[in-house]
Amino acid sequence: MARFVKTLVLSLKFMAVASVLALGYGFLSRRTFTLAYVFNANFLLGAIIIAVAFLRMVLPAGFKPDKLTDHTTFMERYYEDRHVPKQKKAYEYLFLGLLVIVVTGVIQLAAALAIPGG
Repeated sequence: MARFVKTLVLSLKFMAVASVLALGYGFLSRRTFTLAYVFNANFLLGAIIIAVAFLRMVLPAGFKPDKLTDHTTFMERYYEDRHVPKQKKAYEYLFLGLLVIVVTGVIQLAAALAIPGG
């Protein structure tokens, strides 16, 4: 539960930064305060984090053999030393990106219900 809360707080921080940047862009481009770009920026941020996670999963982990590595232990050492930690980090990024998108969607639905008009 503590890891979930930590990831949730990190996703909220990312969303806050993206929202401030989107509000600044909206203010500069329309010369008025607008929320038009906030949700798109947060969805795009989540998509970028998920893309980084997929790239991290797919790309091979770098492994530099040492004197104790021979042909019999290469795959075992590569998999345990490099590949497994890289996969765990990729899953953390994937969960972070999904959490950014889900929280943004929930906030957008709540705002649609709270703000009258089209």
